[in-house]
Amino acid sequence: MKKTVTEETVTEETVTKERSRAEGNTQKGGKGILIAAVAAVVVVVLLIILSVMFAPKPQSGEKSITVTLTDNNGEDTVYEHNTDAEYLLEAVREIEGLELQGEDKEYGFYISTVNGITADYSIDQSYWAIYVNGEYGSYGIESQPITDGDAFSLVYERDAY
Repeated sequence: MKKTVTEETVTEETVTKERSRAEGNTQKGGKGILIAAVAAVVVVVLLIILSVMFAPKPQSGEKSITVTLTDNNGEDTVYEHNTDAEYLLEAVREIEGLELQGEDKEYGFYISTVNGITADYSIDQSYWAIYVNGEYGSYGIESQPITDGDAFSLVYERDAY
């Protein structure tokens, strides 16, 4: 018995094959998206773990630190201090003759005034910068760990805009 292939049969077979192929591609695409999403989550988790592992840790016990205040006229005042504090804000608050004012903001403690000198970014683009061992600080004053022998600077700076 001979089968006659009509145009209608060919069209139906073609449509069926195309649908199957499209569904397969959709499933493959869905798997690809799922794999990419899982990979992204794994990368983020690894980055968080690494940042916690390699973040500087405070040193417990007594430490000797130096805090240099550079005021709005560029004049330096140096404070030598021994402390059991683990973070810079706590140590600075212990230093006699160094008065610090500010407030807790969304991203940490914002220093507004040091020894009566106010830096106000909204008025003249000035702010108090923190330097750690000569390098611009990566942490706010409340989360900056201290270790024995560290040299910190609180510097009145102004953006040049």
